[in-house]
Amino acid sequence: MSSLDTPADVPRPRPAAVRPAPTTLTWVTPALMTTASVASLRAAPTMAVYGLACVFLYLVPAVVFLLPTALVSAELASGWSGGVYRWVSEGLSKPLGFLAVWCQFAMTISYYPSLPAFVASTIAYVIDPSLASNGLYTAIVIMVLYWTGVWVSSRGTKASPGSPAGA
Repeated sequence: MSSLDTPADVPRPRPAAVRPAPTTLTWVTPALMTTASVASLRAAPTMAVYGLACVFLYLVPAVVFLLPTALVSAELASGWSGGVYRWVSEGLSKPLGFLAVWCQFAMTISYYPSLPAFVASTIAYVIDPSLASNGLYTAIVIMVLYWTGVWVSSRGTKASPGSPAGA
């Protein structure tokens, strides 16, 4: 037996325990998604003119808008099930509840189509800058992004990022 030989029954060190992935959405995921949609890199060249003052310009809306909105949403969600329609309907009236949900819809329907177009043009500059002005390329990327979103959404809330059931 040489010095390089080892017996077969030598105990091996045990691997470290792997923490299981979360199976439901927590507050962290929507918070980071909101932050990413509001504080995206799209405005970075414009904000660069302000230098370090742009840090202040990001903190003011966060403290004045996002923090109170989060606190109000947390308070309403802990007291009543449902969403914005139910909260406004019970607090004010059903027509105002409808108006609140319609305003959310109107904001979403005008805002979210611009995001995939921005992503498509950004990806185009990585591949070939002339693709950024190609309507067919932009349409294909938008459709792929939307159908990927539909597929992920159809898997339910258990398909959170990082979970075994996730996409």
